[in-house]
Amino acid sequence: MVQGYGLTESSPVIAVEDDKYKKIGSIGKALPTLDVKIDKPNEEGIGELLVKGPTIMLGYYENEEATKETIDKEGWLHTGDLAKIDKDGFIFITGRKKFVIVLKNGNVFYQNKIQKLDVEIDGETISQIGHDLDGENIIDCTDLLVTPGFVDLHVHLREPGFEHKGTIKTETLSAKYGGYTHIVAMANTNPCMDDKETIEDFIQRVQKDSSIHTYTYSAITKDLKGQELVDFKENNAFDIVQGFSDDGKGVQSKEMMAKAMKEAKAINSIIVAHCEDEGELEKGACINLGRVSKENGLVGINNASEYNHALRDLQLSKEIGNRYHICHISTKETVAGLREYRKQGLPVSGEACPHHLILTDENIKNLNPNYKMNPPLRSKEDLDALIEGLKDGTVTCISTDHAPHSDEEKLKPIDQAPFGIIGNQHAFSLVYTYLVKKNLLDLETVLKCMTVNPSQVIGLDHDMAVGKKANIAIIDLNEEYTITRDNIYSKAKNTPFLDTKCFGLVKYHILDGKIEKL
Repeated sequence: MVQGYGLTESSPVIAVEDDKYKKIGSIGKALPTLDVKIDKPNEEGIGELLVKGPTIMLGYYENEEATKETIDKEGWLHTGDLAKIDKDGFIFITGRKKFVIVLKNGNVFYQNKIQKLDVEIDGETISQIGHDLDGENIIDCTDLLVTPGFVDLHVHLREPGFEHKGTIKTETLSAKYGGYTHIVAMANTNPCMDDKETIEDFIQRVQKDSSIHTYTYSAITKDLKGQELVDFKENNAFDIVQGFSDDGKGVQSKEMMAKAMKEAKAINSIIVAHCEDEGELEKGACINLGRVSKENGLVGINNASEYNHALRDLQLSKEIGNRYHICHISTKETVAGLREYRKQGLPVSGEACPHHLILTDENIKNLNPNYKMNPPLRSKEDLDALIEGLKDGTVTCISTDHAPHSDEEKLKPIDQAPFGIIGNQHAFSLVYTYLVKKNLLDLETVLKCMTVNPSQVIGLDHDMAVGKKANIAIIDLNEEYTITRDNIYSKAKNTPFLDTKCFGLVKYHILDGKIEKL
């Protein structure tokens, strides 16, 4: 039996142990073509393991900064592993080197305020937040926003079953470039996320391909059909499951929703509801019921299709006492209803999407199907109500409803194309550019609604605080860019914001202390 030790950067093997040449606890001896040494050994001979030789990489592609951090001027690769080497040349790994990084002079979103601070990261964890912090490894964050990574409670990854639209790999990469460190995927996959086996398979897929912390909701009903509840207790046993949602379809039966709420309450979980009363929908309904739908001979979607179920569910939640969250609020009536129930101190919340905060049905250009989403773009009055809801704390979260589709699907006429647009890569930039810079919302409110508040909705331990995992986005608010097909990381390109100019580019992404320059 042969055991090897190495890194990708070492192509990859550094040391080998076999049955003939081995010592208990050792990784073996270095290959004869390589030089190894211990950097700054302590009294026990333990220090960082360095290696040099012809199989060591020349550097990271188009990332000079990362190369300098890993390979020193003399060509030694710094492994990050603590080790010692005995007199016979056998290498013993003893641990990982502590790598302390200081984010210096940033505009840090800390305790719900933007403050000029330094942030020290030790390994995976935020170790200090304060002034005049120093260290060997410094990232200059002068004039940059340093915020907890964004949390998206509403994402469609499409995998399994719809990989032609998007995959875990492509859509989490898109989210990473948008500054997200945590997302929750919807259950409307194929097979539906409604049983133990499907959830277990999803866990394996996430472990393999996700570039950020990725969770999922379990479905509320089997195959989203609204006829039979899933096994709430069994599905909730998985840490990856953050609640229950039939998003994509509303639970039509009041009795079924009441049963679901009782099941969720029993396990202290949350119902995340797609509110859509199918009894209010006419066949072929595709955009908001208003001037644009009428003038173009299109079947409109009225406000009642949303607020009927939202108000129904809020009352049920009050009676049952369970946690309840409304997806993608789009109507003034839903905002007003949520406001009244939150005033009563009930554990209810709701989210708005950037497109409903920036666009109305009057913005639809040439009946472009990339303006088609569910719920639809509404009236200016509805948009204003959403913004007011965010300002007064009624609407607590900004989520994306990121929903990739293939070009072929979205090239169909607007009344035939599927609902949904992509959104997670550019959500913050759009909100910052078209709401914050226009003084419609303040930046601290936006950050709270994209970090702290969604974390609290699902009970996620995520914040800018000492002792918390370092999951952080660093953003240049002054850098302008244009959204184009070429710079979209999603597999899909279905967005109404193509060719839109934005401010607020993510420069660094930090996941559990691992820093990546984007």
